[in-house]
Amino acid sequence: MRRQKIHWERIFLLTLISAAFTGFLLWSIWQLQNEEAWLANQELKVKDPLRNAVMKVTAPLFNAKIKSPVTLAGQASVFEAQMNARVKDASGLILAETSFQTREGQTMSPFLTKVTYKKPSRPKGTIEIFSFSPKDGAEINKIIIPVLFQD
Repeated sequence: MRRQKIHWERIFLLTLISAAFTGFLLWSIWQLQNEEAWLANQELKVKDPLRNAVMKVTAPLFNAKIKSPVTLAGQASVFEAQMNARVKDASGLILAETSFQTREGQTMSPFLTKVTYKKPSRPKGTIEIFSFSPKDGAEINKIIIPVLFQD
């Protein structure tokens, strides 16, 4: 009978590979749990669709029945107190576009304006409230509110 030689190098290498794999697996699980917690926190932040980091819209509400002129109200903290609104029908046709101001710029302050729009050809539409970026003129902080036209 021949006696087998123990290969300590192979045992050490297999142990090292197993430990590295287990460590990677545990790290991956930890990362996934952190990502799930972060996503859950983000969902809580986005739960109110009429609010974002710089604006809170109080009128009109989601799927509100509106007539021209429609009242837009809320609070915002935007550059130079300048805000914009657009009324569109369901096909994307712009029925009205206007700009208005909050009471103060760069601090949360109220806004209230009325927007008169053309007679819509479809029963559904949207109101977009946003501001323009002072850097490049892009539309930023946009809130899109679905509405039902009663005109």
